[in-house]
Amino acid sequence: MSNGGDPISELHRRGVQHFSELVEGGEDRLSAMFRTVPALGEVAVGVVYGHLHHRPALDPRTREVATLAAIVAAGMTGPPLSVHTRTGLASGLAPAEITETVVQTAAFAGFPRAVTHRRRPRRARWSSRCSRTNPTPRSLHWSKRPRRQS
Repeated sequence: MSNGGDPISELHRRGVQHFSELVEGGEDRLSAMFRTVPALGEVAVGVVYGHLHHRPALDPRTREVATLAAIVAAGMTGPPLSVHTRTGLASGLAPAEITETVVQTAAFAGFPRAVTHRRRPRRARWSSRCSRTNPTPRSLHWSKRPRRQS
């Protein structure tokens, strides 16, 4: 980390900065969320937003889709889902993509968990910076392999 400082503190600083760029009033939201256990906030924000969000293998949209799917699959509600709905929107996901992530996750994690989450994405405030339209369908590229002859 920079200047030989405490690595966890540096990750936390970087995480708070990144979260604040994604979510309006982010620093205040984090302070309120971790008011009772600030050390947990320091580690959680440092790891998730200070470290994981800066790893280059996944773009921010893909990272948020994976996060939302994991949250739904784990049956979490409340702050984890609302926070990552907001950061997903700020990362460029359309509301329809967030909804589709919940539907896709339902097929593998179970419909009861997805039904529990059906209203949560709508409750989050859609950012004015995000598209409110459905995503453009992506074309599928299937490899053309010859069929096996039996």
